[in-house]
Amino acid sequence: MKLTRSWLETYVDIPTSVEKLSHQLTMAGLEVDNISNIEDDYLIDIDLTPNRSDCLSVYGISRELHCINDKYKFKANKKKQKINSNCATTKTKFNILENKICPRYCYMSLTNLSLSCLTPDFINKRLNDIGIKLIHPIVDILNYIMIDIGQPMHAYDADKINGDITIRMAKKNESIKALDGNQYVLSKDNVVVSDKKNILSLAGIIGAEECSVTKSTKNIIIESAFFLPDFIANKGRKLKLQTESSHRFERGVDFNLPEKALIELRNILFNNKICNFSDIITIDNKNYFPVRNKVSVDFDKIRKTIGIPINNDEIIKIFLSIGCNYNKKDKTVVSPSYRYDLNIHADYIEEVARVYGYDRISLIPEKISSEFNKKYLPFKIVNEIKNYLYKNSFSECLNYSFVSSDKLENMDWKNHDFNNHYNILNHMSLEQNRLRTNLVSSLIKNIEYNNDVNFRNSYRFFEISNVFGKTIDQVLTCVVSGQRYEVNWSGENKKFDKYDMSQIIEDISMMVGIYKKELNYVIKDFEVKEKEYITLTLSISDLVSVIKKNSRMEKFENFSKLPYIRRDLSFIVSDTVGYSSILEVIHKINVHSLKKILLFDMYRGKNIPENNISFGIGFIFQEKTKTLTHQEVDRYIKLILDGLISKYKIVLRSI
Repeated sequence: MKLTRSWLETYVDIPTSVEKLSHQLTMAGLEVDNISNIEDDYLIDIDLTPNRSDCLSVYGISRELHCINDKYKFKANKKKQKINSNCATTKTKFNILENKICPRYCYMSLTNLSLSCLTPDFINKRLNDIGIKLIHPIVDILNYIMIDIGQPMHAYDADKINGDITIRMAKKNESIKALDGNQYVLSKDNVVVSDKKNILSLAGIIGAEECSVTKSTKNIIIESAFFLPDFIANKGRKLKLQTESSHRFERGVDFNLPEKALIELRNILFNNKICNFSDIITIDNKNYFPVRNKVSVDFDKIRKTIGIPINNDEIIKIFLSIGCNYNKKDKTVVSPSYRYDLNIHADYIEEVARVYGYDRISLIPEKISSEFNKKYLPFKIVNEIKNYLYKNSFSECLNYSFVSSDKLENMDWKNHDFNNHYNILNHMSLEQNRLRTNLVSSLIKNIEYNNDVNFRNSYRFFEISNVFGKTIDQVLTCVVSGQRYEVNWSGENKKFDKYDMSQIIEDISMMVGIYKKELNYVIKDFEVKEKEYITLTLSISDLVSVIKKNSRMEKFENFSKLPYIRRDLSFIVSDTVGYSSILEVIHKINVHSLKKILLFDMYRGKNIPENNISFGIGFIFQEKTKTLTHQEVDRYIKLILDGLISKYKIVLRSI
């Protein structure tokens, strides 16, 4: 919302600097993004939250300033002019087929519009100051009134209308060529204004080119209506169309504004002798006006929640200052017609705190106990996995759950093809139009971005989050790319491969105390833009279920403080035998003191027989209650070797 200081000063006195004014607006929840000088004035850009539609006008901001600080006094209202209409009302009939869509519809006729008429100078300047282009004198005045008091209006060339005007729901596949030059195909949930032949406008959003006002227009029908927000919300976004009108109507416009806006228009036309105008006609169905909730006020709860010693009279004064009606008898409050965000008691508590001033509320830390009898198991597991990955040089990423339609997004977390996504109906952009079904795509994009900004030889990224496929699952995904180490002075620096991911699975299985085969995971390599990526995705949801079932994580165990012994084996085996098969044999041998298994080398080539592979595996042994001897470890290594020789006929190599 952009406006100038001088425009604000038409409504309220501003006895302070523009910087202080901006600070007070920001502290009241109307964040000022930017202040800039324009000639002898200031342009103020305010970033409003979606619930504050009442501040989408200069008058609304002025009203808010007066509410938060009495120093911003409203200026005396000008005496109302007695203005008589000077032309007949249009003979066109207006039919509102759905009163609940448009419970208030006001209109008036303009005639004898001079081809040489100009936009009034003060409107010209104010629109130019805030960056709105001039289009046509009447359209410019309507845009000015919309910014000034918040009511969008629309002008139709009366001579281009065929028959009666109807406000109705669109028919399937009806289309409109809009003022922006684009053709839009409509659905049954769109509200339209039409005559007997054509759609005249997409209600509350944009008009049709068919009946637009041009330089040759002489007679005009002005529409000033109230459309219920529920029927306008998201309609523009579905069509990838956003206008100043839709921005206001979908958030909620005061249903008392349509007639006031036409009165303001009439005053401007009369004072500037632009054209003739008719009486204002209003079609009402008050049964469909938004219902304002009657909320009982609990003064003690307000004080307790905010933590300030504010008395009842001060609270009531705040309610009255924002335009509410307060009933002393039953201690109830009703919000004004322009405040759509005040519906329940919590809303009024927030409003008292906001108007009272967040900066006036003392910072008193809440005294709560952080001791828990039992840690929540999923949190405990996730934290242990994160700490393990941090220690292994992985960087954690946090990405949006909203994604685009890229090729890599069309698979689930197990890398199977998937196209039945949850689509976001009111997506903000095509880059965020559906919920993701895997984390791989986002992490690869993270690496691509980092590679463009600051090239590195090695990337290790991970993320733990929900994916939204046939079911909602929490998963861990690790993506690595490039060389194992950013810098390696000791020897050849190898690239990442699938065995690096297998080692992570090995470590996690031992860390949580379950067998690797009980983990639900997938390891895969991808090539994107001629760059290789190795990925691991593990289901945290399934991991938690297995642990709960086995009840192996419920007791905390201290790490052993006793020394460990490491032994490394290097052996040759048929390349038909996978590393996972070797691990399975070792686990079945069930050596109690074996705490960790490390794959440190895998080699094919010179000195290795054809169709064979060499594995280098490290074994770490440790006890909790005693110091292991080398003789004991020798026995354990013999057990492991005997098992592998018996099963796969491995041939031991010297290290």
